[in-house]
Amino acid sequence: MNDATPDQLRTGPSRDTPRFQQIVQDIKRQIVDGSLPEHAALPSERRIAEETGISRMTARRALDALEAEGLVYSADRRGRFVSPKRVSYDVSNMVSFVADAESRGTALGIEVIRAQEGQADAALAARLGLKPGAAIYEYTRLFRQDGHAIFVETEYVDAARCPDFLSHDLHQSTTRLLDSHYDLVAHTGDIMIRMRGAHPEETQLLGLAQSQSGIELTQVIRDASGRPFCFGRQFWRGELAEFSARAIVGGFTHG
Repeated sequence: MNDATPDQLRTGPSRDTPRFQQIVQDIKRQIVDGSLPEHAALPSERRIAEETGISRMTARRALDALEAEGLVYSADRRGRFVSPKRVSYDVSNMVSFVADAESRGTALGIEVIRAQEGQADAALAARLGLKPGAAIYEYTRLFRQDGHAIFVETEYVDAARCPDFLSHDLHQSTTRLLDSHYDLVAHTGDIMIRMRGAHPEETQLLGLAQSQSGIELTQVIRDASGRPFCFGRQFWRGELAEFSARAIVGGFTHG
């Protein structure tokens, strides 16, 4: 286990810096210089308190601050670990994270949790431009990078436009699958991003603490005519998500 030593925790920041900030800054330094590599276990709040002479409450505050910055993550009942590098997703340049990752040679592990046929409720029907009760295909997949769970995704597609969809291998980009087998080409995506608490299944699949939040990205994918054919919901570990977009500003007048 890559626990920090007492000397490591006592050196670095100025003595005028509050003790809580000294711990935060020192662990940051160890992460930057590689002393604490990705997924390395951090010392427990109890050990930090004992080795630095601070209270456990102060040690917990320091670890919470590091987690709030996304530098460390919690694994339920196993402690805190150094976060891996964030995964970049340019939402203004693509509608398929998987297809883009594959094109860049990034190895993603995809686990199909379930795949089933169902009926669209009123909310889903409105997103897909269907009548309530229309047939849809639903599938949930867990994505890993270097063996570490990064997000869980559930997608819904219009069954009438892609018959026998679930007979295909879902361990791939479904955007490409819809394009190659059903001539459903992604032209635009209506995207919304927000932070929320994890649902029980997401907590289990992503290894989150029960009270932990993450980032949800929802997307309606439309063809060239503007007709929707897929709705997806991704829930990301917050410390791993890095979304970017390019703003195009028009019609702005300077006052």
